[in-house]
Order: sequence, then C-alpha cells, then structure tokens
Amino acid sequence: MKKIILSLMTIAAVGSFSVIATQAVFTSQATVQNNTFATGVLQVRVNGQPTLAGFTFTNAAPGDCKSGQFGVNNYGQPWFAGPSTLAAKHLTISAVKTGGDQALFDALTVNLEANRGWATRMPVHNGALSAAINKDLLTPRWADLIPGSSEDVYYNVCLPVEAGNSLQGLSTTFNFVIDASNP
Repeated sequence: MKKIILSLMTIAAVGSFSVIATQAVFTSQATVQNNTFATGVLQVRVNGQPTLAGFTFTNAAPGDCKSGQFGVNNYGQPWFAGPSTLAAKHLTISAVKTGGDQALFDALTVNLEANRGWATRMPVHNGALSAAINKDLLTPRWADLIPGSSEDVYYNVCLPVEAGNSLQGLSTTFNFVIDASNP
C-alpha cells in the first residue's frame, strides 16, 4: 500500500511540473535585418595607366645617368575616375630585372625619391639598382595613399664612373614595380 501511495505522489509531482512547464510566458523578439559585408577596391596606376612604357638609354658611358619621374595614383574619386575605394596603407617600389645582362644590372645605381607637393622630396633609396626591393614610398612622411590621391616618384639611374671594360656593349632591362596593399 505504501508503494501505491508513493507512486501516486510521484505521478502527482511529475504532473504538477508538467502543468508549470506548459504555462504561458511573456516573450519578445527583435531583429537586426539586412546585414551586408562588402569588400573595397584598391587599384594603383602609373600616370593613370595600369602600365607605362619606361625609358631607353643607349650608348651609355661610365658616369652617364638617366632621370625621370612618374606619378603613382590611387585610382579612385575624387580626382580619378577609377574604382579604388581603399587607402594604400603599404606602398613599395622595386627594381626587377626582366632581361639582359646581370652584370650591368648589378652595376647600375639608382636614387629614388617621392613627393606630394612638399618643398623637398623624401628619400626612398640611394644605392645599387639591384638592391631597390620593396622600398617604402610612404614613411616617414605619409601614413597612406588615399583614393583619388597621387604621389610623384623621381628616379636617377646611373652607370658609375668606376664601371670597367667588362660592361662595354651590354644591355639590361628592368621594371619599376609598384606594390600597394591594405593593410
């Protein structure tokens, strides 16, 4: 008999919990709708072009130099019609040999400078052309190159006065490569 009473009490207890668990409770819900995650665009150009023809210097003698400049553009609004919407947080220049004689490439020197309208140019690299790899075009003067802005790069490539006879009649070809990234 005790077992029957204990069983009835257990059934009553479980039943009362079931009633409590199924009772109505006030609730509320809110939604954050239409979340979108889109990437920006970073596009740099040289003088407004994806690529730009370089210089040709023939019959160079020891001590001869070739100077020039080009603009690096973050190709977006407001000054350019391009798609760039991101700042270039890192901007580098490298001299990359693409053909010809390694000995001449290794002998050439280059002075690279950058400017954005300041009274003086910012030094970037002065030394062997072959050592001009990932040279920073931003620090210490600028934090980034924002969309729609540009920076001028000046170069002076020279065959040193001490170049020897072994370099006579040689030719080398190289590119100035601009790399931009964010971050």
